Amino acid sequence: MSSRDMKDYKVGRAICDQIRVVGSVKIFNRLENSFTGPPDIYFMKEQFALYKWRKQFFLTHFPEDTWSTDCNFGCGNTGSSSENHRMSAIHYNITENFDQVLKLAFEDSRPDLLDFPTDYSASCLFNKFEWDKEKEQEVLEKLTTVDLSTAVHILCVLYSCSPPSLLQVAMRRVLELGLSLDSLPKELQVVAKRGLYYIEGREAFDGLEKKERPRCLFSEGEKMLNMFLGQ
Repeated sequence: MSSRDMKDYKVGRAICDQIRVVGSVKIFNRLENSFTGPPDIYFMKEQFALYKWRKQFFLTHFPEDTWSTDCNFGCGNTGSSSENHRMSAIHYNITENFDQVLKLAFEDSRPDLLDFPTDYSASCLFNKFEWDKEKEQEVLEKLTTVDLSTAVHILCVLYSCSPPSLLQVAMRRVLELGLSLDSLPKELQVVAKRGLYYIEGREAFDGLEKKERPRCLFSEGEKMLNMFLGQ
């Protein structure tokens, strides 16, 4: 097998590994380039898992002393640490430049010190695809950067103790298969796009009615939901 063929094989294997992480080719195609917007309402679990896999892939193939990055945000006068820039570079490259990351990872003759681009912005500072449940305050702060419906769906992914509802399962299947939503009632079209808890203009402090509250949360999730809603 030639060097080029070996590289193509390794890249293909890495793509197959990502498909296994999310569960299917269709879900992978949906999520592959999905990290520039808010989390995908019905495929958050898979999206968060894919982000984790890509971050570990980057850290494995590009140890700290093998690459550098330059600030693109004028941070020299703000005292921002180099670690922040490195984390921003990792975030940017695994979410928006991962095809290049894959190619470089399996390149036989790459430079001793690689230069990765950085997009030092709020997308990294308030990373919506990586959550540490041990840091409750950080989780609550990050939830405020998305709308109420998205925030509740995130809590359900992080603190779920039971399977999703039948409606959520049905929506996932429709979206995974790429079926048209045009024949659905308008209310269900909104649910498909904005989630189970969306009401136009509703904020966290407006709360949820008892019948709307998710039933899949264990006690820690209920606590976090109440804290987020200010109850």
